[in-house]
Amino acid sequence: MCASGKDHSGFSVEFAARSDVGRVRVRNEDALHVDYQRGWAVLADGMGGYYGGDVAAKLGVDVVVRILTREFHSEMMTEQVQHVLTRAVEEANDQIWLAGLMNPVYLGMGSTLVVAVFMGDMVMSAHVGDSRLYRLRPAGLEQLTRDHSIVQEQIDEGLVSREQARHAPIRNMLTRGLGVMDVVVPEVGLHAAQDGDVFLLCSDGLTDMLEDDEIAQRLGRGNSLDGVVDDLIDSANARGGRDNVSVIVARLRM
Repeated sequence: MCASGKDHSGFSVEFAARSDVGRVRVRNEDALHVDYQRGWAVLADGMGGYYGGDVAAKLGVDVVVRILTREFHSEMMTEQVQHVLTRAVEEANDQIWLAGLMNPVYLGMGSTLVVAVFMGDMVMSAHVGDSRLYRLRPAGLEQLTRDHSIVQEQIDEGLVSREQARHAPIRNMLTRGLGVMDVVVPEVGLHAAQDGDVFLLCSDGLTDMLEDDEIAQRLGRGNSLDGVVDDLIDSANARGGRDNVSVIVARLRM
């Protein structure tokens, strides 16, 4: 579904979002939410290999949305938004961790999370794990979040190339996740936004299937955002759809 809203700065943000089970998995362990009027988006990917990943993802999204709904308003200073986002992610971690302790069936469940709050000419993000936020401009596609993964640490240390990392057997082993431990440290970022920018939040069901240049090509085609989202998911599925695929696309206009 595609919809848009306008904030006090005069920017309008148009959103489209969709989650798909893919071609291999029997259930969808991703979750997402978009608040079209307030201008924020939340996406989570239940961590593979853990029973209850779908429960963790939904709980993480629900907790973050609840806290943002209660505490966020558009006149906040960036430091205040950062505080609210950090607390929301920490509370989501607490709730998932406690749910696992209270129900042995869900012990060890976890999730990634990426959140983007659109504030006129700035976007604030918070993330845990390897679900990503990108920004597309005429100069190209830029990944705004850094994966919390073992492979990313190997890339940072110069031990493997990005191409080698894409095919590494441990590419999905994370160093941070919601609910995996009793404490998590979200990474918060502040990103510039301007007229025409396109932002993408996605699970690794997309990025494991498509290269960044292929994602950029599809984001930049100028179709309706619903069409862009469908194109991204259909392309990931055409490559094998080995995982659930979740996509949120946002486009800024003055």
